[in-house]
Amino acid sequence: MKTLRDIPLREVPVVEPQTTLAEVIQLMEAEPLRTVVLVGDEMYMGVFNQAALESNLIPEDADLSLLTVGPYVHPVRVVAEVEEPVEMVLAQMIRRNQWVAPVLDNRTFLGVVVQDDLRTTG
Repeated sequence: MKTLRDIPLREVPVVEPQTTLAEVIQLMEAEPLRTVVLVGDEMYMGVFNQAALESNLIPEDADLSLLTVGPYVHPVRVVAEVEEPVEMVLAQMIRRNQWVAPVLDNRTFLGVVVQDDLRTTG
């Protein structure tokens, strides 16, 4: 049975909690997967993606260069561990309508997978 350890992971930008929202949004918009991962003290904390940007958490008139990303990360429903079976992670992603999932080894961020990666290697 293949696990996530057996497939290549994709890289996305990684930032720390004190990074400004302006910088994170710029990184996200330049990233093909439109995902930026937040890591603090070498531990995964969440993602900033289009859903986080479109949430009502960020004040409309805020100066994004003065706000840090930490309070605005978006918890994703599927966060996969590297030893999980590919088929199980794909099924969870489909069920929860999630295209990109972070992959961790314990709480250490390793990379991301997308549904197509899991379909072609599962």
